[in-house]
Amino acid sequence: MRLLSCLALILTSTLLPAQDFDFKGVPADYAVTFATASSRGLKISDSPEAKAFKARIEKLVAEFDKSGQDGKAVQAAIKNAIGFDLESGENRFSGGFSVTKAGAFNGSLIIRGRHDSAKLAAHAAGKNVPSLRAGAVKGWKAQEFIASLSEDLAQAANSFPTAPQGDTLGSEDIGVFDIDDDTLVVAQPKEAARIIGLLKGQGASFALPATQAGIASSTGRPYTIISVNAAKLPSTPELAQSGFVSGLFAMGEKNSDQVMKVNAAFSSKEKAAPLAMQAQGLLAMAPMMLAGDPSKPETAEEKEIKALAGEFLAGIQPLEASGNQVTLTAKWDTLKLFGIVEKILAIASAKAKEAQQPALGK
Repeated sequence: MRLLSCLALILTSTLLPAQDFDFKGVPADYAVTFATASSRGLKISDSPEAKAFKARIEKLVAEFDKSGQDGKAVQAAIKNAIGFDLESGENRFSGGFSVTKAGAFNGSLIIRGRHDSAKLAAHAAGKNVPSLRAGAVKGWKAQEFIASLSEDLAQAANSFPTAPQGDTLGSEDIGVFDIDDDTLVVAQPKEAARIIGLLKGQGASFALPATQAGIASSTGRPYTIISVNAAKLPSTPELAQSGFVSGLFAMGEKNSDQVMKVNAAFSSKEKAAPLAMQAQGLLAMAPMMLAGDPSKPETAEEKEIKALAGEFLAGIQPLEASGNQVTLTAKWDTLKLFGIVEKILAIASAKAKEAQQPALGK
């Protein structure tokens, strides 16, 4: 029984975080795919230290960017309109995109977050948001829907760039489609219909390749993954010459550390070698470049920035090159990382205040 209990604990700690990533519904033919896991229990976002850090950052940002004070109001407006809590640790996102050689773009975002479907529909109707359909599923034009949520979001939505006439992006409006109380799909109607079918099990969704899944799991508890499949990218002579096959970015939490993995796979060891050499050379040069010219005097601010950059670089480990794989690993203590970010924003705040001061004599 003790052995079975130990096995159960091991499986729970190693498999459940990986299952938190849900690629179901993400088309397998995307060149770039991404997913996030829930933040529950993570020191980086769901701990007393993280909450205290967030409060300090909000205060710092508000000192030099007054628009930051509107963040809470925007969150409240969204929650009031559709019942969606932006700060919930249970929220998860996935999606991706592909681009043809001609520049045609196709992509989507799947939002897995609790909301009130009835409230959402009533809000859209009350605000006269134009509707769309993806098969049998009703949706609403995304830009107009976002604009209807609050004045601040309306300003942001109205500043979205518009696609040129004849551009593939402009052939259909992007919509927000309400699948159920836990799932929203943001995509053009035809793509949304395809995704809805995948969510229902009609076809194969994207699955993270085994090698990439292994690299991601080595970060401890991964919470962000971005995967690139070069075979789905537009073919170019440069891409073919590079031998690049796939890429992965993964962030995770292991004990008290935040761990980052950046991996690139090539068609052969020989193709991987040039990148490994270049990257290793840059990593070796970074401390020397940071040191600068010792004969030139430095301000206290410049010294502090260099010290912060040095702390950040100290977390980057030597490059790993094995066969056709090149992997960069970085590890930072969570509380130290909070400190680095906070100091950088404090410097930015001080600079912003300095710039706002009227010139002497005026």
